Amino acid sequence: TLFRSLELYRWDALRSFLREVFGLPELHRSADPIGGVYYNMFDGDYRDTLGWHFDRSNFSMNLILQTTPGQGGEFQYVPDSHEAISKMDLWSDVEEHIKGKVKTPELSPGSLYLFAGSRSLHRVSPVTQGKRINAIFTYVEAEGARLNEYTLRKFFGRTEPRRPSATP
Repeated sequence: TLFRSLELYRWDALRSFLREVFGLPELHRSADPIGGVYYNMFDGDYRDTLGWHFDRSNFSMNLILQTTPGQGGEFQYVPDSHEAISKMDLWSDVEEHIKGKVKTPELSPGSLYLFAGSRSLHRVSPVTQGKRINAIFTYVEAEGARLNEYTLRKFFGRTEPRRPSATP
């Protein structure tokens, strides 16, 4: 599956399609060897979740591979909320602001969603049973752009790709 995901990510016709959909003059694959394409797995045994946040990358494409219907793992977002929320100092103000504005699209295996995560507050709700798996493809407007060291360490635990260990 990883090979097919990389093949899809590198497909120029897809990148051109996304550029058109997002209405951008240019759109490039992330130059980041770790954060360009990756999988997220949320396991119900650990009540995995991804809390409310904004992405550092402007544009991503998410392919849902496995869901947990009725067991959490819903993708939820508040459209175009960055400007308003960035002016708030308290989480209680954010909670009040997002009441009644949270969208939860119905996603199933094979669903593809395009997302401008730097503009909209979003999360994955806690998974209570089973596993939710998705592949994330990250795109950038500036050719050569990469995730910063903080983001790489926070989400991947390292700043460089793993290298095969030498065999004695």
